[in-house]
Amino acid sequence: MKPDIPPPLHTALSELLAWSFHRTADIPKSHRFTVGQRIDNLTLDALLLVTKARWAPPHGKAAHLEDINIHLDLLRVLWRIVHDQRWISQQQLLHVSGRLEEAGRMTGGWLRQTRSRADSSGTAHRTR
Repeated sequence: MKPDIPPPLHTALSELLAWSFHRTADIPKSHRFTVGQRIDNLTLDALLLVTKARWAPPHGKAAHLEDINIHLDLLRVLWRIVHDQRWISQQQLLHVSGRLEEAGRMTGGWLRQTRSRADSSGTAHRTR
């Protein structure tokens, strides 16, 4: 992958972040700076990890990709909480869940490809 061309995962998370900013701004003020800010920060951190994975040496990519998966799991939980509190609609939850699922598939594919290349070159990969 050429570092000057953003991977589809970067684009997907950027679009999710833009959507998220509008929804977290609507969370009641008493929770906006806990739940809302945490959602925004996790999404921003996931974008940072995509960039780190793009530029990491082959043996370091898997760790960043695994961390992206953790961020995506946390985002799923937080968006479910936001929905349970009735701060977003069922339709909005379905939208964000679909986007997170898509990002998870992209991350998983990139991780499998990275591990496959590492295994074929004899480099060990990180496991959790």
